[in-house]
Amino acid sequence: MESIRNNALTFIGNFVMAYFIFGEGTIGKPLIFAFWMLMLMMGMDWYKRRGSHTLN
Repeated sequence: MESIRNNALTFIGNFVMAYFIFGEGTIGKPLIFAFWMLMLMMGMDWYKRRGSHTLN
C-alpha cells in the first residue's frame, strides 16, 4: 500500500511540474509525461523487486 501512495504522490507531482514546464495551458502533454514517468518508476520498482526474492 505504501508504494501505491508513493506512486500516486509522485504522479501528481510530475503532472504539476510538467504543467508549469510545458506552459501551453492544456493538460494533454503533462498528463502523458506524468503517465510515462509513472510507468518508468513502476518498471524500475518491479525490476528491483524481481531480483530480491528467494526461496528461503
